[in-house]
Amino acid sequence: MDMNLPKHYRHFQRYSEIAQILVKNGLGFIISNLDLNKYLPFKKRINTDERPSSKILAVRIREVLQDLGPAYIKLGQLLSTRADIFPPVFITEMRKLQDKVPAEKFEDIEDFLKKELGSKFKTEIIDIKAEAVGAASIAQTHKVTLKNSQKAIMKIKRPKIDKKISVDLEIMENLAQQAEERNVFNSIIRPVEIIKEFRRTIKEELNFKSEMANIIRFRNDFANNQYITAPEVYSELSTANILIMEEIKGIKLRKISPNHPHNKFIAELGAKSLMQQVLINGFFHADPHPGNIFITDQKTITYVDFGMVGRITEMDRDLMALLFYALINKKINVLMDVILILGNKPDNFNRRRFQLDLEKILDRYYGSDLANLKIKAVFEDLQYFIYEHQIRMPQEFFLLFRAIAVSEGVGQDLDPNFNVIEVGKEFISEILKDRMQVNKIVSRLGSEVWKFGRKKHELNMQLKSFLDKLVKDDFTVNFRHTNLENLISRLDIISNRISMSMIIASLIIGSTLLIQTDMEPRVFNIPLLGFIGFSFAGILGLLLVISIFRSGKY
Repeated sequence: MDMNLPKHYRHFQRYSEIAQILVKNGLGFIISNLDLNKYLPFKKRINTDERPSSKILAVRIREVLQDLGPAYIKLGQLLSTRADIFPPVFITEMRKLQDKVPAEKFEDIEDFLKKELGSKFKTEIIDIKAEAVGAASIAQTHKVTLKNSQKAIMKIKRPKIDKKISVDLEIMENLAQQAEERNVFNSIIRPVEIIKEFRRTIKEELNFKSEMANIIRFRNDFANNQYITAPEVYSELSTANILIMEEIKGIKLRKISPNHPHNKFIAELGAKSLMQQVLINGFFHADPHPGNIFITDQKTITYVDFGMVGRITEMDRDLMALLFYALINKKINVLMDVILILGNKPDNFNRRRFQLDLEKILDRYYGSDLANLKIKAVFEDLQYFIYEHQIRMPQEFFLLFRAIAVSEGVGQDLDPNFNVIEVGKEFISEILKDRMQVNKIVSRLGSEVWKFGRKKHELNMQLKSFLDKLVKDDFTVNFRHTNLENLISRLDIISNRISMSMIIASLIIGSTLLIQTDMEPRVFNIPLLGFIGFSFAGILGLLLVISIFRSGKY
């Protein structure tokens, strides 16, 4: 395929597939808004701006993403973490996306495996179970036995998945650009920015070396904790496309018995583990559902699947600790300030309305006993509140909310009396006391002084550069037009069609004049040049008509 072709022609078949799936799911207004009619067969073209209700729209979008495959499923899962820019009904639907597909036959991946491992395929691996123990859109897992008789799990990427996702990413970027130029979404949703973020996250997920590094860091963070761990990774056998790690022998948390003797210990341990990951380590497992947690040796928690992790800066860790402290103790002003420091507020932000609405939310909960307070319900209300006030928050903020809500649900399944807020209150009090130690304050003060000095130096350099340009009379102001690419493209198409029409008209007029002469040679008793002119004009006219019909704009 010629890579110099425009994006929307280079992957015409995939665009056509996307357009037809949109039509099948009743999302014709997207076809119209993004000018996708040209990718549909003529009989299936539609022209409608009818938009379904929010609930129906969210369901249909989920079904479209599911039908479109791996890249779009992953995109939907990313969007499910953006409760600051999408309404709750949309977030709820995106969380239902299932990344489960049938496994590739082992024969189809064996050649890929041999090529990836080279000589190690024979020297380091004794046996591979042909039947996959798990399969998702990007990879599948198999049990293997290594040369030292060690039982391990091999996660292998599906062959050609990189190319498929690369094509879909290019299409997403093109559609996002069009959506932004045509103002398809409200101002808080920035499609181009979302797809850039998605490209970064999917690129990381496609490179198993990133997941390997995540596991190694997690194990190091909890090296001194005998009850929290993750699988050992065989880094010498792992590559960007294959990850081989220790097979965990234990019980998945979702299958643990209600009568297990250490349920209360495990529930509290899981919550404290998550808080340590977030508020101390600044690195946390962002998908701690019961299928990703094993219980080994009766009361050791072993986390698996580190494809999705969150990272938090030191300053954000302090803010998160402060946020939970304020939330638990109903410190409205502190909570409000932390949210505004972490997020970006819109131009028309109303601080008074923000405070009143926040108080209204918290008043719903603080009349009840702390033991009856459900953190999941508080977080859901807080997410909707942030969305309503159009505060753009870091993705990690919502990943954390979800992780804590999952931890609460898991803990209560293990121990009906478990209360994540009680555990959190004790943990955060210890953290705040630790942060208030003199040596810690001096350390942070030193960091802030350094940051101030660095900013001052940068500002001085910028000011010096500005003054130098003024003195040298070399100061220029650059103006940049934005969002005019689509208009320019349209003008190009219009001018090309007008030029073609003029050429056709000239050919017809010239040929008509030639026909009136006795010029030789002749064909069908008319001058040959006149016949050629009419024929050429007819061919160009037909091509012009086909082009107009294919565009869907007539």
